[in-house]
Amino acid sequence: MPEPDTIQSALDAAVQRARRNREGAPAAYIPELANVPLERTSAAVHLTSGDYLAAGDAADHRFTFQSAAKLLPLIGLLEERGPVEVFGFVGSEPSGDSFGSVARLETHGPKPANPLINSGAISLCGQLPGTVERRVAWIARWAEKLYGAPVPIDEQVRESERGSADRNRSIAYFLKHGGIISGDVEETLSVYFALCSLSGTVRESAHLTAILAHGGIVPGTGRRVLSKQTVAIVVAIMATCGMYNESGNYLVSTGMPAKSGVSGIIVAVVPGVAGVAVSSPRVNDKGGSVRGHMILRDLSRNLGWRFAVASSGA
Repeated sequence: MPEPDTIQSALDAAVQRARRNREGAPAAYIPELANVPLERTSAAVHLTSGDYLAAGDAADHRFTFQSAAKLLPLIGLLEERGPVEVFGFVGSEPSGDSFGSVARLETHGPKPANPLINSGAISLCGQLPGTVERRVAWIARWAEKLYGAPVPIDEQVRESERGSADRNRSIAYFLKHGGIISGDVEETLSVYFALCSLSGTVRESAHLTAILAHGGIVPGTGRRVLSKQTVAIVVAIMATCGMYNESGNYLVSTGMPAKSGVSGIIVAVVPGVAGVAVSSPRVNDKGGSVRGHMILRDLSRNLGWRFAVASSGA
């Protein structure tokens, strides 16, 4: 594995090069995301040794995690209920469609294709028991466990999502019609909006993927928080489904399992080596950060992180 100084130099150079790119635009269909500072660009690497490295605007660049947070209910439910139950109400195959596809449910349903598209995450939120408050508290507990710190909900973004969610409402009603979720649709969607509106920095984001890279152990502590089985399943689904209908092209170009969010966040796993997080709000038509893609490609190429073969467990 390259030394931390070598990684820091590569990270700084990648961010500097990405800043020159002006392609892409914020995900303005969520009105609150249209107001973010366009040029903010940050990146972090959390090594399995415990070392933390950052570049760009990492110190003060806050954003909502959006779909990158879809890893959270998948991980939590796998740990609490196991894969047999989880994959009884959501699939594990790439969808080949956009993250917000409604047609896919009608043609291939009733189960969503995988847990990392909108329908899959809504399905997972629908499996949590109790009131909205109780389900959001469950998310908060798992968020603190995985991100390494309390992670607040950006209530302005949550309300912005609630007011611009006609497609997600269509998805949720399809899921209820197919018997995948039950109960009040608006309550399940309120939990889903809270999930997507978790907010923080690349530091917290890289903490989660560092745990995955270290086989379920918190780097620098020796403390196991996830089973090896959960880690293996989550990393595999990230590799095949995490970047929606650009997952294949992304994996070919970087070799790092990843998950994107339309706020401009991408989190990635280098098994046995590091968790990575990059964020910049200019996104492409697939919802992936343009600058984030550039940074991850540069790190993969310059640090030899394509399909890392090191053990991801201890």
